[in-house]
Amino acid sequence: MEKLKIIFVGIPDMATICLNNLIAHKFDIVGIVPPKKNHETYNFFKSFISSKGLNLIEFENSPNDKDCIDKIKDLNADIGVVCSYNCLLSEKFLKTTKMGYINCHPSILPDYRGACPYFHIINNGEKTSGITLHFMDKTFDTGDIIYQEKFEILPIETMGTLFNRTTYMISDALIQVLSNINPNKEIKKTPQQSGIFKTAPKVDGNFRIRWKTNSIFEIERLIRACNPFYNAYTDFRGVSLKIIKASAIEYKHNFVYGRIIQADENSLIVAAKDGALSVEAMQVGTWGYFTPKDFYYIFSPKTDEYLT
Repeated sequence: MEKLKIIFVGIPDMATICLNNLIAHKFDIVGIVPPKKNHETYNFFKSFISSKGLNLIEFENSPNDKDCIDKIKDLNADIGVVCSYNCLLSEKFLKTTKMGYINCHPSILPDYRGACPYFHIINNGEKTSGITLHFMDKTFDTGDIIYQEKFEILPIETMGTLFNRTTYMISDALIQVLSNINPNKEIKKTPQQSGIFKTAPKVDGNFRIRWKTNSIFEIERLIRACNPFYNAYTDFRGVSLKIIKASAIEYKHNFVYGRIIQADENSLIVAAKDGALSVEAMQVGTWGYFTPKDFYYIFSPKTDEYLT
């Protein structure tokens, strides 16, 4: 059987990891569509593609432009692969390969359709998640499913660890799926269920910790859901304090939520609903990474002070 001719569409980091794996397995990548030129990863991805000696398909305004679509059509590709792309591809674009385009999504669809499943899955306290490969249609994350794989969410899962786990799982799943595709045979597809499901809308990435209303469990999940790409922040003495890692401690107390109830060179413990939060890593303003020991020696926090 002849090799599949593949069009690859993506944005780093998922795109570089999956593309590297396809190259290592000697798939025939006939063209690569990068992000828009004003995207922060564009120059890096362009250099990466050039270093691999691959065919970059550039465009001026949108991959849906006629010029870009014509370039792809001329390559006569069998199938397309999309890894983390923030532009809705038109129906005309999706018809530029013989078999359509496979999208790689880091959740078990139809739950958590959208731009940011990593954050929402952890912040909502999900116990399981997974990956989905599906054919694309005219809307985001709604096409027929061809592969799914589930796993358990770890109690210490962060956005970073979830991103890494799902990206490498997707990379391996792509090899498995593409290796078994025969251009002359119908691919088994399962339509997604209809109904109301959990979504994963884009967020601005900055979340103030609500000491007075959120429980220690909600705050701890928020911190993990933000680590390391987003900000779970509070204020101390009028300075922004980003909390990177913390542990929830269950116990009854009468302290006002947000009050520092213990501060020494080994610990920073803050009162909250249902118990307290032990802060283990933080960033103060723009000063970089702090441990409780750093925080204690620099700021000498008092037990009658508050995080707000």
